[in-house]
Amino acid sequence: MRWPAALLLMLAMTAQARAQTAAWLGDWRPAPLADLAATPPDVVVSPGDSLQAAIDALPAAGKAPAGRRWVVQIRPGVYRGPLCIRDKAPLALVGSPLDAAAVVLVDGRHAGQSKDPSQAAHPCVPELGKPGVGTAASTTVAVFSDDVQLLHLTIANDAMDGVRDGRGYGEGAGESGGAQAVALTLAGDRLQLEGVRLLGHQDTLFARRRTPEAPGRQLIRHSLVAGDVDFIFGDASLVIEHSTVLSRAGRRTPGHGGIVLAPSTTPAEPHGFLVTHSRFVAEPGLAPGSVALGRAWDAGVKPGTWQAGSSPNGQALVRDCELGAHIGPWAASTSRRPFDPTVNRLSEQDNTRP
Repeated sequence: MRWPAALLLMLAMTAQARAQTAAWLGDWRPAPLADLAATPPDVVVSPGDSLQAAIDALPAAGKAPAGRRWVVQIRPGVYRGPLCIRDKAPLALVGSPLDAAAVVLVDGRHAGQSKDPSQAAHPCVPELGKPGVGTAASTTVAVFSDDVQLLHLTIANDAMDGVRDGRGYGEGAGESGGAQAVALTLAGDRLQLEGVRLLGHQDTLFARRRTPEAPGRQLIRHSLVAGDVDFIFGDASLVIEHSTVLSRAGRRTPGHGGIVLAPSTTPAEPHGFLVTHSRFVAEPGLAPGSVALGRAWDAGVKPGTWQAGSSPNGQALVRDCELGAHIGPWAASTSRRPFDPTVNRLSEQDNTRP
């Protein structure tokens, strides 16, 4: 029997896509999460309870019996305030399998916001001695642990929700800076998100390693990530599959576009961001080609000082995705390096337009 050529091509492309995902994740084989929502929880948290206190009461990482995972069931409602998950593994936070929008973890701080230097900016990112919150500490939820799963819930930073057409910024924020407001920070290895909604504007998802040398493999599936500028950024080995990447409109001054990906991969690390079998869509109001697919985040590099082989050189591959009309080409890096395909590590493969 002869197989149709189209079928053979599809099988070859599928095999290649799986091989690429495996390369990003290395020897980690993520466990199926379908049964977690039905697993009897160890802790149930309801509106009015402290989610932070419930997580803090769990044993530290390494204290669970072999094969055991702590499961925290979060009942529908809105939970406001910063949340820190540190050294609590293996752990799963489970929201509502019927509607991820029913469980909302939200906070509303931004990078330019001032604070008392003696007060902690965030339980995971205290920034003591500093007079401002800063980008890292603006995060609503921070996961500083390995082997954590987040399922069927919404994580949001609403600090910029009241800004329209470049007007209405709060203290220390504007079009030129200070508006960074992170919804979720992933700072660990073997982290899985399934059926989540991540909502913000600038810097929604910070996918990073706890230290430059630490592994940072992270997998997001069947989820939504929404923002406007650099809203998926960091130095992790991040895979986003079968998800929706939503560029938001309305916050910035009319005529200003946006940027989706901003990887800050070290030059020795071959794998930064992989987005595959996903849709890049936009809210109404974004002009065709006004949103760059991404740019390299040259973290800590001043304009004109980037050095090949020593400075970060963000890596990203977008493949087998549907790119909306709002998506334009790759942009110059944060240190103003013009995009150069012979130097940059940002690429596309087998994408389509709707």
